[in-house]
Amino acid sequence: MKSKNACGSRERERERESRNLRKIEEREGLYSKNRPLFICTTKLTQGKVINDNAGNILKMQISIKNNSKKSILNAVSGITLIALVVTIVVLLILASVSITVVFGDNGILELAKEAGEKTNQASEDDQRQIARMNALLHKETWIYTTEDEKNIPIPAGFAPTQISGENRVDGGLVITDEKGNEFVWIAVPKNDEIYKLTTVNATNFDDNFYTNIENDLKKYVKDYRDERGDFSDECLEDCQLDRDEYITLKNSMLKSIYVNGGFWIGRYEVGYEGEVRYKENNNWSEEVDKNPVIKEGAYPLNYISYVQAQKLSNSMIYGEYEGSLMFGIQWDLVCKFIEVNNGKTKDEIKNDSMSWGNCRNSIFNIAKGKYSVNDGETFTEVIGSYEKGAYEAGKGVLLTTGATKRNSALNIYDLVGNLNEFSLEMRLSTLVGGVISLNLRGGDYQKAGDKCFAHKGDISYGASYGNVGFRVTLIPCDR
Repeated sequence: MKSKNACGSRERERERESRNLRKIEEREGLYSKNRPLFICTTKLTQGKVINDNAGNILKMQISIKNNSKKSILNAVSGITLIALVVTIVVLLILASVSITVVFGDNGILELAKEAGEKTNQASEDDQRQIARMNALLHKETWIYTTEDEKNIPIPAGFAPTQISGENRVDGGLVITDEKGNEFVWIAVPKNDEIYKLTTVNATNFDDNFYTNIENDLKKYVKDYRDERGDFSDECLEDCQLDRDEYITLKNSMLKSIYVNGGFWIGRYEVGYEGEVRYKENNNWSEEVDKNPVIKEGAYPLNYISYVQAQKLSNSMIYGEYEGSLMFGIQWDLVCKFIEVNNGKTKDEIKNDSMSWGNCRNSIFNIAKGKYSVNDGETFTEVIGSYEKGAYEAGKGVLLTTGATKRNSALNIYDLVGNLNEFSLEMRLSTLVGGVISLNLRGGDYQKAGDKCFAHKGDISYGASYGNVGFRVTLIPCDR
């Protein structure tokens, strides 16, 4: 049995050791009054581990006498470096996630852009509805001052949309009636450079006056007429139109261009709404459709003869203005209007229009509307998007009106491709077999881009095809 003196000696030795240790801690700045006294220690080769009564490690001392500060700093530095590396890794992960969330296909920016586009579209739709209501207020032709300070005659029953991008003459001024039929103003400058045979202040509107106006305008647009040979705005025998009415209509068109400095044309090709009505190699009967529309998203009105097309055009009456097929000189003036206002280059208009038309070899995407691969017999609605490929379906794809802004210039849609369009321009010489023909303008979805805009197609008076339709112009007429 150990003596009490021996036990007492060990206890005193522990107390001395504890006091010495406390002095070291105080000197090193490690002592805390709230920490319990160390009861026992475990010796190491290079230092000492201090435990409490439960065996928990409270402190590790290594080379306390000489290197305690350096060792503690090294230990802390090691831990700090590891924490820094871990923090950087976490931040990189968060950064990559953030970039994906912000910039990804379905990221915040893309969603914000989409939301902005939908908001703008909703705003435009609201403005269009307001314009349609305003159209009801105008019972007579009235003068409207545009954003670029031009005074333009607006037909009765119409109002400008006043939407951004549609309220300037040099950008394509757009008007709408109460039903949503839309027209674009084609400006023709009135100056001495154009009217050399006719003075700019002429008041005597006789036959010589009309001849001079037409010749002046032909020189102004000569770049778009030189290749057309023997086509002219003349009503020949057997043209199936009243010759006197044709001449009166033509003179009214020329006078209006001279006096008003331009004319109105349909923003879209003429179409129809409702169910698809397909007539292969068969003319439309007069009872089929008496309400043609000039709206986005309509089925293009094809398989129709030019006589029927003119009758349907004439049914669009707005006060003193009456609808008609476009004359050849009007088509040329539209080309010139697009060129001088930088809508498209002369080469894009005259030589190859693949880049802005629905031509056979065009490649583009549409996100709305419908398309047909069988000349309009059936149409498929676009869900999400549809890529129209080159030479798709062998002979091309027919689209509903205004399917994509790509196929437009200065707010005029489908002037290139989609459907050939009847004009009142006739061929002076007969075709083989003595057949008198009309000139088709604009090309169609079955032709390549270099055959679209400058295309000079022939069609006999009574014929109708799936790739031929028409566009309406509004002409003020005395009744």
